[in-house]
Amino acid sequence: MGDRVERLLAEFEAAADPTMAARAEELVRTVVEFYGAALQRVVELVPEPVLERLAADGLVSGVLVVHDLHPHSLHQRVQHALDAVRPYLGSHSGDVSLVEITDDGVLRLALGGSCDGCPSSMVTVKLAIEQAIEHAAPEIVRIDVEGVVPVETGPGGRPLLPIVTAEKASWVELGEAEMVAPGTMSSARVRGAATVVCNAGGSLYAYRDQCFRCREPLSGGHFDGRVLSCPSCGAGYDVVLAGRAVDGEGHLDPLPLLTEDGTIRVAVPA
Repeated sequence: MGDRVERLLAEFEAAADPTMAARAEELVRTVVEFYGAALQRVVELVPEPVLERLAADGLVSGVLVVHDLHPHSLHQRVQHALDAVRPYLGSHSGDVSLVEITDDGVLRLALGGSCDGCPSSMVTVKLAIEQAIEHAAPEIVRIDVEGVVPVETGPGGRPLLPIVTAEKASWVELGEAEMVAPGTMSSARVRGAATVVCNAGGSLYAYRDQCFRCREPLSGGHFDGRVLSCPSCGAGYDVVLAGRAVDGEGHLDPLPLLTEDGTIRVAVPA
């Protein structure tokens, strides 16, 4: 919504004379200040439990941040966002920690640990982190990540596995998280991409629905709560350790996954 206001103001400035453009900008600023003052009164009057519920709403949270009325500090909101993506990062590069937030809005993070053979890449990991940070802390203007495990490459430096990149991916809702109970798996086809989602001990992991060994679909295979077995060739993959093959080389192709307000969202090729 804020982007739309800025776009309309830019169009008005380009089409109108400077005086009218300045008046339009002043009008928008006055309206924002008016609603900001009213919102401040709401924050002062509502009980703390109600304020927490309001702050948990994505749309309301963004407005509270704009008017500097959010009950949680920037550091608290960033930490909460990082907690939301730790299950995904844990299966790739260990963990993530907050290094600092600079005065000009740059968030610096560090990944700890490593995962041998993990196909994680800088852009894939940042895709998951940036999505969570964008909703929780829109005032962050840039994210720098240190310690990302580089993507494996073959001859000529080409990736051994296809990687979801920011330029070729979009976040798609797959359904309610409660539909995938612990110890179970679900499959879906979204925008032409066949995907499987596994719940291992309460943490959700998403992969392309294709066996590394035989290239056949994994949906319909056996999942014991951690290892997903291909129904065609019997190959097993540890979904917690980035889909690494249990016996032999190879691993599944992971997809960034986030859960927001009980909804599963996966980054798939656009």
